[in-house]
Amino acid sequence: MTLPDFIYDELLTTSSKMQGLIVISGVFNGNICNGTDVYVTSSGYVNGYIKAKNLIIAGKVNGNVEADNLKICASGKLYFDIINYKDLDIEDGGLLIKNRLTAAKGEKRHLHVKTNIPTFDDREVLSSNEHVHFKSSF
Repeated sequence: MTLPDFIYDELLTTSSKMQGLIVISGVFNGNICNGTDVYVTSSGYVNGYIKAKNLIIAGKVNGNVEADNLKICASGKLYFDIINYKDLDIEDGGLLIKNRLTAAKGEKRHLHVKTNIPTFDDREVLSSNEHVHFKSSF
């Protein structure tokens, strides 16, 4: 029996080094270190580091990201400290939020994005549209 070319799991807590398509539709606590294609569905939540060739976020990701091609869908939210990418696509409504609240005083922070980021309540926010709307719950 061979493993499929994708992982589809409701709850996975580990560090994944599997290649191929990785689909997260539930909760993933851990790191994805060598993903070829990673897709976080609208019901998916990742708490950890993601390194992938292609990363599509339709759900929520809380962690640092390295991707050649990063796409944040309209329903997607990425909360990060450090981000590296070659190509970034954010649909209307998608959010890219640099979380500064966890930084220790005096600690230097590096942000690798290609645009200026406005600030909102001690967080830096990058959105695909001019107006950023926050709901009381996420």
